[in-house]
Amino acid sequence: MSKEKDSIATYLSRVISNERAPQSKNKVEVRIAGDTFTILAAESEDYIRRVASHVDSQISTVTKNNRIPLLDAAILAACNITDEQFKASENAENMRVQLKAYLDDIARLRLQVNELQRELAKYTRDTPSK
Repeated sequence: MSKEKDSIATYLSRVISNERAPQSKNKVEVRIAGDTFTILAAESEDYIRRVASHVDSQISTVTKNNRIPLLDAAILAACNITDEQFKASENAENMRVQLKAYLDDIARLRLQVNELQRELAKYTRDTPSK
């Protein structure tokens, strides 16, 4: 089991670090599903702990009222986390599309304002004062 735990911790370290260029690493011990893991990652200790806490919470939620093997719980928790990530990505994409539409509207309205200002200036120049 120790070799299995080491490979899980190594994998979590790679995922958290996102395989970035070498940086100084933080070595953090965390507990997930009752086991202690050492995670080495470039992110802050607080961030690593929040990630581990979220994983632990998801596993706890899955196992709360069910007596299922830990591996099954971890897989279900991974599915739940992936579902959250996919929904968050979809929401972010929808927001980007909406923001682009707003920026396009602003650009169009600026053009209209400029055109109206030119017309007003022309009207003001061409109209004699009373």
